[in-house]
Amino acid sequence: MWRELVCLGAFALVGCSGGASPSEAASSAPASASAVAGSSSGSAAASAAVPVPSASSSASADASAAPPVGTATAVTSAGRVIVPEGIFKMGGTGEDDSPIHEVAVARFELDATEVTMDAYAACVAAKKCEPPKADNPFCNVKLEGRGKHPVNCVDYRDAEAYCAFVGERLPTEREWEYAARGGAEQHTFSWGEELPDTTRACYMHQGGSCEVASFAPGAFGLYDMSGNVWEWTSSWFAKYPDEPATGQFKVYRGGSWSRRFPKWLHNELRNRYRVDEHSASLGIRCAKTSMPVTCPAGSTSEAESCILPKDRPTEAACGTGKPGVPPCPTLAARTVASASAPGAASETPPNTNDQPPVKTRSAEFDADCGHYPGFPVSYTWRGGSYQAREPIVASSGCKKRDIGVGWTSTCCPQ
Repeated sequence: MWRELVCLGAFALVGCSGGASPSEAASSAPASASAVAGSSSGSAAASAAVPVPSASSSASADASAAPPVGTATAVTSAGRVIVPEGIFKMGGTGEDDSPIHEVAVARFELDATEVTMDAYAACVAAKKCEPPKADNPFCNVKLEGRGKHPVNCVDYRDAEAYCAFVGERLPTEREWEYAARGGAEQHTFSWGEELPDTTRACYMHQGGSCEVASFAPGAFGLYDMSGNVWEWTSSWFAKYPDEPATGQFKVYRGGSWSRRFPKWLHNELRNRYRVDEHSASLGIRCAKTSMPVTCPAGSTSEAESCILPKDRPTEAACGTGKPGVPPCPTLAARTVASASAPGAASETPPNTNDQPPVKTRSAEFDADCGHYPGFPVSYTWRGGSYQAREPIVASSGCKKRDIGVGWTSTCCPQ
């Protein structure tokens, strides 16, 4: 499902690169309309922009003394948060993030913030990284004073090269989701269950990204896990519960500054790109394995991962939508909350991928089309694949408002 959703921007379509994904048009929105003021730091150290969470202990924390799951943790001298080992329910109820399944995660360290432009510049100066791309108005390399903003317009190979440069690696998908959820606390968003707004995250932000750590930290004392820029993971995309060693697309997570609907920041949401694709709303956060490998009780260590036994007793399945199966508590709360968000009343039209696209009037979204001056009337194309709808929508003269499996919501001149 989310492969179709990968490139849609909020106030504009934030440029993507690569032929396998939907293309995005450049925006006419001013690049500095409401940007958080950025300033280029003279330091290029990877940890230069990493603040220490208020609940942390010393910066030279011992990784063997991991705190309880979900709480703010100590930050190492390299600016990484220690994420303790644990077990959690990964996934959601969507086409690409189901079934919900229980997984174990080994103790690891994760950068407290997203990689900044200043930090990435050090890798470029050392000739270990390629410069960020500059093919979109919101690529930070094109903008002044963005040293403390997250690096963006970088593909998977750039992300992998940077993490190797600082002696780290990209997090796996399960590590990323575990950290964002606060482990077994199962947060819907990094900070909890409250809907995202402009006081909690770099979200609905017309000026592009924000300086890293501009908002309060979420689970484990990590900054910007929800919003600012999406973040690459090392995992190949596959249907759950598979975790293949090879594939066509790499998964990235977290939502970005360009989103307007809460669903885009859900912790279970998966997006994917080829390794040579990039976006102005996609960046990097690095991780490091804690040695020796420490797995949670009830699991075993295998190749620096933790494996649960196949016969492990688990709670009854939840959130599947089947008769007699209860909803997962946080997922139920998320569904109710998101349904009350502006513009969300009809966010999930039925999947009609096997039918030709049909244009229908969607007056309930006219008010939301106020985000697109000169395009006050909403229509929805239902049916067919994204690729089938894309040229039809493009030729209509309308602006894409939102997309999903089997539908594209637009704002049109009349």
